[in-house]
Amino acid sequence: MNNYIKQAKGLCGKTDIYGGGIQSHNNTYGSYMLDKKIGDVNGDGIADIVYLTGERGNYNFYEDIKIVIQDGRTMQRYVIPLSTQYNKAYNPWLFLGNFTTGSSDDIMVSLPVGGSGALTYYYIISFRENRPRYILMPEQFVDLTTPLGIEIKYMDKYRVLVESPRLNISYVIDVKDRKELYEGWIYDKAGKLIKPIDGFLIYQPHLNPIRTDGLQPYRLMAQQDIAGTSHADSLGYLITYWGFEKSIGNWVLDPEYFFVMLG
Repeated sequence: MNNYIKQAKGLCGKTDIYGGGIQSHNNTYGSYMLDKKIGDVNGDGIADIVYLTGERGNYNFYEDIKIVIQDGRTMQRYVIPLSTQYNKAYNPWLFLGNFTTGSSDDIMVSLPVGGSGALTYYYIISFRENRPRYILMPEQFVDLTTPLGIEIKYMDKYRVLVESPRLNISYVIDVKDRKELYEGWIYDKAGKLIKPIDGFLIYQPHLNPIRTDGLQPYRLMAQQDIAGTSHADSLGYLITYWGFEKSIGNWVLDPEYFFVMLG
């Protein structure tokens, strides 16, 4: 992991990282400070400053996004580059919070990239003792949620079943409001299915840090789109909650349940 970190000698361009806010003026080199948070991320008990920086492209789309950390005790700066595949975004943001039961804050990065599903990629990184460790990578939730075996099936009378045989949980969504759209190719005039048809789950979720007990670490609330006949045919959202389990070094469903929220 040491290959991914280096001491920074400064940031390019006119962005003033010591300023009180994010600079929005034109920048000769295209380098901008995109967000800034303060908290103890290396565990020495002294608040550090965490910056998110990037190169401005077209239409306020930022590229080559990096995390820059200024050690609150030594004033040294460190740079954590992100994967070249997932280091671009519109309006990225930072969140500092303890996800791992340690004494320091972890760094959460949100990278909205847009598209029809408002696709967003996330990182969570521990920087304890000035050593970066990736707790969550952008595609990791696909591997976490696929084993839940979520099935989405259209049924007679304009109903859609959302179920997980593994969790023994199911919900039924009423889609009578789409009768004009569905009649003639999904349902006949009597409300019976013309042929079997499945919906699908958008596996890349929107993630939000939550904590219901101030003494416990943060968890992640994952919101995934439930799609019907296409990405644009949204039927609602699948909601799950995940906590980081240090003993296995991975995220676990907590509680082992899912909810359906209508959109």
